[in-house]
Amino acid sequence: LDPFWHAGRTRICGFPKTGAVRTRFQLEALSDLSDRLSKVGHSLNVRAASTKKAFEEICEDFSVNAVFAFREVCSEELGVERQVREVLRRRGQGQLQLFWGFELYHHDDLTFDPLRPRGAFNSYTAFRKRVEEGSKVRPTSQEAPQFRSDPNLAVRWPRACEKLPTLKEAMGSTYDEALDPGDMKDPRAELRWQGGETAALARVQEYLWDDDSLGLEYVGATMTMDTAKSCMRDKAMSKLSPWLAHGCLSPRLLYEEVKRYERERRKTKSTYWIVHELLWRDFVRFGSIQAGTSIFKIGGPQNLHPRWKWSTDREMLNKWIVGKTGFPFIDCFMRELKTTGYCNHMGRETAGWFLIGDLGLDWRMAAEWFESVLVDYEPTANWFNWTYRCLPAVRNDRTPGERLSGLEILKWGTQHDPDAKYIKRWIPELSSLPPLVAREPWRLNPESVQWAPKKSSLRKMPFLSNSGSRKKVDEFRVGGHKPLTCLHLWHGLISLCLPKWRALVSVFLPHRRALPSSHTFCYGVDYPKPVIQPVSLMHAEDAEARARWARANAKPQRGKELAM
Repeated sequence: LDPFWHAGRTRICGFPKTGAVRTRFQLEALSDLSDRLSKVGHSLNVRAASTKKAFEEICEDFSVNAVFAFREVCSEELGVERQVREVLRRRGQGQLQLFWGFELYHHDDLTFDPLRPRGAFNSYTAFRKRVEEGSKVRPTSQEAPQFRSDPNLAVRWPRACEKLPTLKEAMGSTYDEALDPGDMKDPRAELRWQGGETAALARVQEYLWDDDSLGLEYVGATMTMDTAKSCMRDKAMSKLSPWLAHGCLSPRLLYEEVKRYERERRKTKSTYWIVHELLWRDFVRFGSIQAGTSIFKIGGPQNLHPRWKWSTDREMLNKWIVGKTGFPFIDCFMRELKTTGYCNHMGRETAGWFLIGDLGLDWRMAAEWFESVLVDYEPTANWFNWTYRCLPAVRNDRTPGERLSGLEILKWGTQHDPDAKYIKRWIPELSSLPPLVAREPWRLNPESVQWAPKKSSLRKMPFLSNSGSRKKVDEFRVGGHKPLTCLHLWHGLISLCLPKWRALVSVFLPHRRALPSSHTFCYGVDYPKPVIQPVSLMHAEDAEARARWARANAKPQRGKELAM
């Protein structure tokens, strides 16, 4: 347990480098690894010291034939590798041998060199095509260790810690009780992650096989554009990312389980999409090899800079961190993140767009917060995603702070949370409001409402644009092109007209009181007013109705898929 990671602080804001949630997860993972090793006659060597010092002591106590580890790709991790290699060299010991194991596809099986990719990282689609056309996933039979059963061959570590340190001991002076949610599951959270391979394999068994959630519920972290699907529902995602990020679960093992699921149960859009998201991990991982340290610099790999000056307003940053910006779709995700160490990909992405494009804050401060609190933190997944997905928001025409321009926080809120259930789960002070007002509480002051322009500001998803991948997935689901039937046309007509009929009928019906009394909710007191000028969506209730109808209509379609 190297103090550099567990008792250190981030460079700009001084957040704990590894926050309480992830440190607890790592301690649990070490405890589980120790138990699993003891069952095969071996013991785990845990040291509370710098990596360099730990290897100097090992070299004093033993003759080291070789040291085996997974390869890393980011600067701080590579710095630790260099320290270990230098200790072994000075002590005349065996070499440090590194292996590619974090990724789904092995580095040596790629058809291109990540350092000279010849366009492979121009977009996710370009990368995906290059990989899928020329590479194969290696079997996990090459990963399973074979332990000798003779207890006399087991190594005993004379300087190992007698017991694992506590959370406070591991974090040292960076531990802050106010930032520690504790080891109990928050009642609002879908689950609490238990560190270790045992818990990881149990989650795979539960999600794929026991509950059949992959076939019945799975949507995926990056499926944001389908009106009929919402990644904000429980069981809509596997939530295996913390175990994948820490090496508790092999992506190749998960891939093999998905392929077994396809053989033994069914092959669907969901099984395609979960593999697609494993491939996305490889994209950011290998892409970071080419990008190098530029993913930590304010301009990113593309050297993007705004026409305005970056803000370092810590007070504004803190409102974003604690979920008190006055924009519920942002605040619900930020509160969930602070409490559990997790929020979905859509939440991270929209929070990043908002922070850059609407608040104009230095995105590196926010990336450091994510680094500190995310239970599934991995440097490339965090920093590369900030530069690839969020930093392009600097191209926004408006100067940050003038008026909300990131309309995805309104449109995606309407699409994915039409009843505001998720928002109310994490922002209970809005629970008495109707869905539309819970998403846009500034509507309580009608005289100050400004309407959003009709033109959408939704960013194009790089892994969907110009790729035809959505078309490919849809064809995959229904088995290719099929002619439109009367039923398809009837469904389309209802989808188009239902919200309009609803609005027309409401003109002739008595108007129901939609807003709660002042005794129930006091805007600006119970929940803060927006930190910048908000806007409201026109015809938002119609969009709600369309989202509900699409979701209800998707259930029979999912049933047909499962029956095939």
